[in-house]
Amino acid sequence: MGAKNQALKNAARRRMAETGQSYEAALKDVRREYEQGQHSDDDHQERMGFDEAAHADEHRPRVTGTGYFIAWGVRELLGLDQVQQLVQHAEKDGQPDAPDPIICHLCDKPIDVTREEVVHVGIALREVQPPGEPKPIELQFPVWTHDQCGHTRVWSWSQLALERRRRRLPIDTADLPPKEHRRGRTPVEDYYVFPTPENSPPVFYLQPGDAHRCGPLGFRADRLSDGLPALDLSREEPRTLTEWSIAADRTGLLYIERKGTGRWYQRPTPWQPGPEWLAAAHYHRSAIFLTAPADSVPTAKFDPAAGGNLQDLLAVGRNDLLFGAVMTVTGLA
Repeated sequence: MGAKNQALKNAARRRMAETGQSYEAALKDVRREYEQGQHSDDDHQERMGFDEAAHADEHRPRVTGTGYFIAWGVRELLGLDQVQQLVQHAEKDGQPDAPDPIICHLCDKPIDVTREEVVHVGIALREVQPPGEPKPIELQFPVWTHDQCGHTRVWSWSQLALERRRRRLPIDTADLPPKEHRRGRTPVEDYYVFPTPENSPPVFYLQPGDAHRCGPLGFRADRLSDGLPALDLSREEPRTLTEWSIAADRTGLLYIERKGTGRWYQRPTPWQPGPEWLAAAHYHRSAIFLTAPADSVPTAKFDPAAGGNLQDLLAVGRNDLLFGAVMTVTGLA
């Protein structure tokens, strides 16, 4: 699905939820507004990813109680023990008379867990620069939402500020990402590399040509929301995620998708890796998919025929900006 069509469909779903229109009517209105140039830079949709959490685990602390849905990336970042602590915190401070109630980040109203069937628990990532330290550190804040206000996900701080501004909620304008003027600008082509290491599945590396609207932290938040884990190649092997797959046919590789969520990324024409890559993918029935933000590795340093030399990605992984997993390759006869 192209970026424009994905953006239109995402906007139509939001319009449908907010106005009660049918999806078809909302999509028609949104298309007309796009053609008239009424949508701002904030409606820019990245060419990969989903518009809400890719996966949710349900936690029910009581047999007949509130359900808690936690985005895939939240459990990935915090672990099960801390997720359970968040649920316990909600059970304590989500009561009607709690002195320090939990507040929905998408409407600014208290969440009463005694009345809600479902409460969504996300997380916001914010970088701060400690005095005297060479690098910023990442802070993580829980993000609570009513079910009717929207599904949870992993946010960067600036993404959450953009969403709150879209809903006309108060924000600190310093939290917004820098203004960008995308209209009329030709997108930079995404970059693809297909190394074939020995004795392992072949590698498919995707690097966006354009920088993320909310910077590397926004890219990180989106990939965790999609259900892709961060990967440090200097310390770990990529996990096998059976819900992810790369579809292929005789014309080449068609798209990447996640079961239950849909197509995650599709370029206008099929990818056509070399015969060695296709032979290795056919033999292993899988490929190692990797992705990182724009300009993570200068494209001039990447030789598509390098045969598996991914040394430049080690530093990217140590900065928690490399994402990927072993994915099934389907359709290769």
